[in-house]
Amino acid sequence: MSEKLVSTTIETKTINSLRLLANKMITKAGSGHPGIALGAAPILYELYANQLVVDPTQPELVNRDRFILSAGHGAALLYATLHASGFDLTANDLAQFRAPHSKTPGHPEVGVTPGVEATTGPLGQGLGMAVGMAMAEAKLHSDFPTVIDHYTYALVGDGDLMEGVSHEAASLAGQQVLSQLIVLHDDNNISLDGNKDRSDISDNMARFASYGWQVLQVSNGNEPLAIHEAIQQAKQSKQPTFISVKTTIGAYGPFAGTNKAHGTPLNDEQIIDLAKALDVNIDNFELDEDVRDHIKTRIQSRLAEKEVPNPTELAAFKKFTHHSVSSLPVLDNDTKAQAGRKISKHVLQDFSQQIPQLWGGSADLVASTNTEIVGSSVFDQANRSGRNIAFGVREFGMGAVMNGIALHGGLKIFGSTFLAFSDYMKAAIRLSALQKQPVIYVFTHDSITVGEDGPTHQPIEQLMGLRMIPGIDVLRPGTADEISQAWRVALESTNRPTVIILSRGGIGTQGTSQQAQTAMQFGATQLIGEIDAKVNLIATGSEVQIALAVKEKLSQSANVISMPNLQRFLALPTQEREKIIPKNGAKNVIIEAGTTLGWQAVSGLDGLIFGTDDFGISASPQRVLELYGLQADVIAEKILEQLES
Repeated sequence: MSEKLVSTTIETKTINSLRLLANKMITKAGSGHPGIALGAAPILYELYANQLVVDPTQPELVNRDRFILSAGHGAALLYATLHASGFDLTANDLAQFRAPHSKTPGHPEVGVTPGVEATTGPLGQGLGMAVGMAMAEAKLHSDFPTVIDHYTYALVGDGDLMEGVSHEAASLAGQQVLSQLIVLHDDNNISLDGNKDRSDISDNMARFASYGWQVLQVSNGNEPLAIHEAIQQAKQSKQPTFISVKTTIGAYGPFAGTNKAHGTPLNDEQIIDLAKALDVNIDNFELDEDVRDHIKTRIQSRLAEKEVPNPTELAAFKKFTHHSVSSLPVLDNDTKAQAGRKISKHVLQDFSQQIPQLWGGSADLVASTNTEIVGSSVFDQANRSGRNIAFGVREFGMGAVMNGIALHGGLKIFGSTFLAFSDYMKAAIRLSALQKQPVIYVFTHDSITVGEDGPTHQPIEQLMGLRMIPGIDVLRPGTADEISQAWRVALESTNRPTVIILSRGGIGTQGTSQQAQTAMQFGATQLIGEIDAKVNLIATGSEVQIALAVKEKLSQSANVISMPNLQRFLALPTQEREKIIPKNGAKNVIIEAGTTLGWQAVSGLDGLIFGTDDFGISASPQRVLELYGLQADVIAEKILEQLES
């Protein structure tokens, strides 16, 4: 046990109370991470007592400072600090740490706990989201300087900085010169399995300096004044700032300075010893009155000093953030006959005029994904009004940053890359859905018809994998009007991400706007319907063209159905599904140039599925389709064989 730390001041008493309170929560739950609560408490204290401009009674205040606990395993410390700061977290809420449906889940979840700005836990992504929030602040500040002017803070651990996404996001932040971004590193040199240097000897100070950050160091993380001075210095910088704070994991506890402190809850006897070592006592999760009032009083003092927004500017800001879709783009036949990605470019230009808060970019593939807002410039240090973001070849970082932009509020964000590379950003897409953020993902080059680039660039399982994520709309439009409607769905979404899957090849001029609207509403629509059809040809994306060609070759009557949203269709009641795909003994035939796994729910046991469960091959698009049996005549022949058998 470390020596006793006497609580001679209210600052020390508050810090030690946070340490003990967090550990009591962990002990009661029987699981959690006591080490960070003991080591990093002075950092959280300094932020909430002396830095953050927030209003605990109005956690959604537009111009609040943002704090993201990227090291989300420190949730107990964050909850204890939010409680002490006056947010709507009671002592009973703290006592329910990690209990089902409580306001204090095992890792921070936005929308569950007042004051939590982002869902963290998957390491590294909190840092990426902080970068996104700082980018959003910089963009909005350029147009509304008295309405939006705040800092973004993040606390990261060694694990955050090992994850590759931290490199991507930090590099982008340096390139964007995000001066209002301050990242503090809980530098304790311990990871879960042992000393950090057994797996990582990176010089993080040198690394962040190379990205264009100001780097500072606090040699003793148990001195709040030193942390305070470093943050004040950070606020004078024109660069983002990285502050390494040397801490002791599990300080004052039985496992101080060892990896055992990371995730080993203290038992009841050890909690008693810890209280003695810290010279504080807490009964039933209730803080002493002076501790309860200390941080709250300081927060209210700073809040009272915050600049009042210019009324005219505030009105303009509210108008800016509330633009919405007023009409759908006009698509002539020449436009409809283009590749899906090019139709999308046309649609994007129209919607970008209607919705000025829309911005985005690509992972260095804008010429291929066609996601440039034409007529606007690139967002950078010299031009914060730019609406095109050069994310660079940083797919995972792009996804995390987009989540941060969406969480900040006030803007609509999209990002794009090839569908095969969505694997790089899958974890960020999952967090978009988990956080219910309306991020727009645009993935092009959507099947084996990518062609000559070969199997590394030809997606097979990615599309179905994305469909398996709960709370997300994955749209693979099969007509030009469906592309327009897909963008409308994405732009009107307020509580779920949208993935728009677009083809490299032509879509065709079939379909109407009304059919496309039906497809978005129900997940599928009949493009061609026949009474007592013997075959239901069901396709997505550019494979709708194959389905239409198959119909022409069949001697039997057939419906042609575009199904841009498989999840939405499967969520329909059976009666509604049968209005779109009539049973009547008809054979269901699926055509999608990707994995067949998952389509059995639509095809039925006696249906046919035309796809591939193997990787692609380098060849021209048409030749690839031939090699995998995705030709109209081949499919028609197999259908007729089945019908005649």
